Amino acid sequence: MKILACDYDGTLNVGGTVSKENMDAIQKWRAAGNLFGMVSGRYLDSIRNRLDKDGASYDYLIANNGAVITNGQGEVVYRSCIMPHKAKALLDEIRKYSLHHISISFGKTYLTVKPDSKVHAESHALFVDGTCIEHVTQISATLLCPEDAVALRDACAKVLGDHIKGKMPTIQSIDFNRADVNKAEGIRHLMELRGIDAEIILTVGDGDNDLAMLEAPDFCGYAMQSAMPVVLERVSRTTKSVAALIEEYL
Repeated sequence: MKILACDYDGTLNVGGTVSKENMDAIQKWRAAGNLFGMVSGRYLDSIRNRLDKDGASYDYLIANNGAVITNGQGEVVYRSCIMPHKAKALLDEIRKYSLHHISISFGKTYLTVKPDSKVHAESHALFVDGTCIEHVTQISATLLCPEDAVALRDACAKVLGDHIKGKMPTIQSIDFNRADVNKAEGIRHLMELRGIDAEIILTVGDGDNDLAMLEAPDFCGYAMQSAMPVVLERVSRTTKSVAALIEEYL
């Protein structure tokens, strides 16, 4: 049995659509006894709803860059959370910049944070404008320019690097998770939880937040040919599509 762990935006879904070629290839992959799943920076309900709309079949979902893992029935079996006071410190840092959007992922969904939102933390939860948020798994920010995104990522690394790490799925957005969370660790947790012993683990993606799973020595990682420059500089194996990668390994 082989496993394919696939990013969604820019990888399976390119230009806003999932091609019929990709859909057919996934069906062939699973029919051959292999596992296929998504490893996305999106929050859980977002990626699940998109896949249901696409009509794509899958065996597992890993959301929030590895912070949330489901089983084959869609039930959450693993979750890695940011401590409330660290989440508040991160939000305080983020809101120093000119922003297009800030969101907090928790449970299976998310909450939008406004620049003037009142935020405070207690030992058990984060509070945003009076809304109690437990189990924060990711805080995401989209900035107005790439230079600010890099500056924010670097500033947060200096202030919170021991606890929180930022990854860039695009040149103007950052996903912040616990420092020990990444897509590679999410895949490893999935295998441990489900007792999977795979012949080979293929990974494919296009963003900075995919690098952990693309560069992992225990996986066989492929960058999309349309990937971010930093990804193409660091990942030697490339593919033009998910379908092309599947055909190579069937």
